[in-house]
Formats: sequence, structure tokens, C-alpha cells
Amino acid sequence: MMTTARFKESEKFELKSSFSEWKKTIVTLCAFANKRGGKVIVGLDDNGDSSGIRIGKSTIEDFANKVKNHTDPVLYPSINIKTFGLGEIVEIKIPESDNKPVFAFEKAYTRVGKTNQKLSQSEIKRLIRLYTLPDFDSTYLSAQESGKAELDEKLISRVNREFYKFPNLPTGKFLKKSGMLRNGKIMRAAYLCFAKKLSLMPNAVVKAARFKGVTVVKFLDEKEFDGDIINTVGQVMNFVKRHINTEFVITGRPKREEIWDYPLEALREAIINALVHRDYSDSGNIQIRIFDDRLEIWSPGLLPKEISVKNILSENRSIPRNKKLVEIFHRVKLMEGWGTGFQRIVEECENNGNELPVFTEKAGAFVISFEKRKGKLGEMLGERLGEMLGERLGKNQLKILELISGNRNIAIPGLAKALGISETAIENNLAKLKLKGMLKRVGPDKGGHWEINRKQ
Repeated sequence: MMTTARFKESEKFELKSSFSEWKKTIVTLCAFANKRGGKVIVGLDDNGDSSGIRIGKSTIEDFANKVKNHTDPVLYPSINIKTFGLGEIVEIKIPESDNKPVFAFEKAYTRVGKTNQKLSQSEIKRLIRLYTLPDFDSTYLSAQESGKAELDEKLISRVNREFYKFPNLPTGKFLKKSGMLRNGKIMRAAYLCFAKKLSLMPNAVVKAARFKGVTVVKFLDEKEFDGDIINTVGQVMNFVKRHINTEFVITGRPKREEIWDYPLEALREAIINALVHRDYSDSGNIQIRIFDDRLEIWSPGLLPKEISVKNILSENRSIPRNKKLVEIFHRVKLMEGWGTGFQRIVEECENNGNELPVFTEKAGAFVISFEKRKGKLGEMLGERLGEMLGERLGKNQLKILELISGNRNIAIPGLAKALGISETAIENNLAKLKLKGMLKRVGPDKGGHWEINRKQ
């Protein structure tokens, strides 16, 4: 059995008998972070004997959430369950913080011997001056990295001409005047927005994939976007549109109406949100995952502690992680209002007939999940165009349109198999639908797709 001496409290070590002392435990972690790091063992009394704590399924998760909600900057301790005799204990480690002072319950503490003591105002001010760090996007590449960085001068020229409107400035002078070049070093925000290829920041590459079915087991298509994040917005949207379906409604207005599986403006807003607000100090990549039933956008980094997935729609707050990127995206008209993006996403989903998106935090990432638009084509036709249209179409023709609505790439053999009729019968029905102006083929027989037109 372990000896009591091994568990003697010190400047870097403390014992807690249970998680009922969670507030004191968080204060201790804060004090450790402001000193030289340390470790807390939960499940041992002052003598180092087991207190017989019970560790439930949500015990660790609940404690980690409390640490997140009550520390600033947020602490992310290492938490491990270990066997001790016939029972269990929880080992919680926290390193010395690189961003001091750390506050717990809006107060800063440090470790002195075996006790936690509040920091004085003068010490807090000293630590702030010493450790305050700029936003990651506002830091600069090294001189060596800046020498290797290849920026898109045509893009910079266009951005200056259309949005900044500094008269006749070459690239270097434009970056200096806009505060993105200092002493020959390029600001990371400028690199992200204007690099021809993001080779110096591989975690900034956006990864998109279309999967078969509803899991990530089998790829149908995938692509990486490794250029500047300004143009990445449109490039990712083009990839998405290739892998989701659309229908066209002719309403009598000059322009026909498009109805997509997912609202394009909501997807665009979510992609921009990920590019601008993600944590670029995280080694992960933004991921766009397209499944048969949903589309997910994964953005590395969690929400600011002031915002949670529960209040994200009720709190119209803008707490940007990357202020310079926000400034640039506003300047080039890729972002509009402050703190209203999530509301716009929800409104677009409602207008398109989709379920409300689901906002979650998973594996250190913020995830927006869009559910594919539901509704059988026959029902949608009745709702939008009246029963007259349904009466003009036969049962097989309605079924064909329904199948094409779900998969615009479906081939004649697939339609024949689904309906249980011959390919010749399918061809005859397709010909009738084309004559009625309900359907057209775009592209060749192989590699093309169907488009549905609905007339009153």
C-alpha cells in the first residue's frame, strides 16, 4: 500500500476528499497555473487515505465544465482516474500558464507553500503587462517565414482597389498602411487572407468530403482548400453545391426559384464563421462533412466562455477570437452585422424548410449540423403549385420526380429498379416529363444530372 508520506501537501500538490470541494479545487488549479503548475488528487483525505469516493459517468465531464465556466483564461487540466487500493482516485494536473494572471471566480490566486493566496492588485497588473498576448491572428510570422511567404499580389491589388481604396500602393506599402506588415514581418491575418498557398500554416487548410451513407467510413469525394481564406469561401461553396441537390421552380417571375437541400446563405455564413472565428493555435483543420442526411461544419476551438451552445441564439454578442480577420472580412464585405450570424443561419433554415441547425461542442471543436430538407416531392408540389399539377402527372412520373429530388445523379437503371418497371417505361415517362417542362437533363448521359422545373 502507498505510504502517507508520498501524499504530503506542498506548493505543487494538494489533496481533496471529494468533488463536493470543487470550488476549492478550481481555486487551487488557478493558484498552480499562476505559479509553477501542480497536481490535485481527489479521493484522499488529509492523511492520504482513501475517502471512498464514487465516480459516476458524468463526474469528470461536470467538473471539467465547471473549470471552463469559472476560470479566465480557461484552464484545461489533465484529468485521469486511477486505481488506489480497492477504490479509485482522480488525478488532476495543470501546468504553469503561459497567459497570466489566471482568474477563478473573478479573483486571481497564487500558491504560497501549502496555501492559496489572493494576488494583490499590483501583482495582477505586473502579470498583465508581462503575459498579455495579442490575438493569434495579430501576431507576426518570423522574418524567415515572412521571406518564404508568397502572397497573391493580384488579390491584394483587387482588395485595395475595391475596398480599402488606398491610391496606387504596391503590396508592401498596402500591408504597412493597413497595419499588416511591420519590420519586414507579415501579420498572420494577412498571410491567411492573401497567401497563394497556406504552406506555413497547414492547419488553416480546409478539408471537405462527401461520404457514403451517414458515417465517415467511405469517401465518395474529398478536396482540400489550401489557398487564401477569402477565396476559400466561394471554393468550398462550389464543392458543397456539387454534392447537394436542387430543384427549380418557375413561378412566373423573371427569375426562377431555387430550392436546395440546405439553405446556401446559411452554409456560407457558417463557413465564414468557421474561417474567421476558429482557433488557429489549434492544430486541427476546419472540416466540411456531407452525408446522405446531414451536413456538418467542424471548427477547431470551443466557444468563448461567455457564450454556450444553450444561449448562442439568445445572446447577440460578438466576442471575436481573431479581431484582425473580422476586420478584414468586414472590409471586403464577407461579413455583415456583429453577433447576428447564428440568428441568420436559423432564419435561412426556417425559410428553406429545414429543421433548425444543431450547435454542439465535440472533441475540442465547435460543430454546426444541418439536417437535410425533408418532404416528398409530391407533397411539396401540392403545397407550392396546387393540386392541379399533381393531377396532370401520373403515379410513376411523380415517383420519378421524387427519386430525382433525392438524387439528381440517379441513372435510368436505378429509376427502373426503384419503380419495378422496365427501362423503356422509364425512358417514356422521362420524355413526357421533359415535354411538360417538368424535367431537363444537364450534361451528358454519363457525368450529367437532372434538374426539376415546376410550373403552375
